Amino acid sequence: MSKKENLSRAAIVRQRRAERKVLEAKEAAQSSVLKPLVPIRPSEKTSFVGVKKRKVETQLYEANAFASTNEVLHPVKIPQIHFEWRAASAMLTIILGAAFYLLFTLPYFMVSAPQISGNQYLASEILNETLALSGKTIFTLIPENLERNLLIAHPGLADVEVSLSLPNITKVTVRERQPALIWQQDGKVAWIDVEGIAFRATSQIDGLITVSALGSPPAPPVDISAQSELAPPAYIAPETVIALQSLIAHVPPGTLIIYDPKSGLGWTDPHGWTVQLGSITEDIGLKLRLYETIVSWLEQNNIRPILVNLEHPHAPYYRMEP
Repeated sequence: MSKKENLSRAAIVRQRRAERKVLEAKEAAQSSVLKPLVPIRPSEKTSFVGVKKRKVETQLYEANAFASTNEVLHPVKIPQIHFEWRAASAMLTIILGAAFYLLFTLPYFMVSAPQISGNQYLASEILNETLALSGKTIFTLIPENLERNLLIAHPGLADVEVSLSLPNITKVTVRERQPALIWQQDGKVAWIDVEGIAFRATSQIDGLITVSALGSPPAPPVDISAQSELAPPAYIAPETVIALQSLIAHVPPGTLIIYDPKSGLGWTDPHGWTVQLGSITEDIGLKLRLYETIVSWLEQNNIRPILVNLEHPHAPYYRMEP
């Protein structure tokens, strides 16, 4: 009885093993079959373009050098500043435009009247009228142009210096030509300096030789290489000016010197006769010394001529009334 039972149990075990193998084979066959794929939708985590860079968040830790070791360091977050170049450039353009507008329109930078110094004969009002700076902004003024305008408009100025300073100060320093003699011609009066340059007479000066010209004197030679473009040309030669100044010691003050292009220099002597020297510069010193000798001889001999001619120093003569 027991043997039969044992046999039946063994058969049952073998049967169960065989069934288990069959089940395992079925499961293995089923697991090898491919399952349908689920479509993947793109999201922030899955991207077909590339791996998204991870933003690194910078943290700054504050620590006290004298803090205890038990304290925990707390991170300090630095805010990220996003700078827009277009907005910045637009803002900068607006600011600069407003600044330029204010610089050229504010009365604070408007020039009222320049500070003029160094002038003796030309009035400041005349120079100010030539400059015409009233109502102009100091940023629009160019000192070189102002200096040029003054030198061209006023030949009596030998040098001009203009300086500008904020907010609206203009300083003008001038150097005037000094009159050496007075020249009268065609109803006009002019001063002439030692360089022979004629310029407008603005006042009465005593002690100068006055020449009344019946015509223009010979034009002096001009050295173009040494001539400044802003300086007017000489009206008479500098040697002529020196020669005319030498008459001061030989004629009474206030004596009017006559210049005739044909007969040269002459004047009316206080004794009542007319003196003719001829050319302005030719032997002027010799002629004047000779004239003093002739005057002394005429007084000693009580002679009163109407004319004393020294045009030719080697052959002077005098003429009596007919």
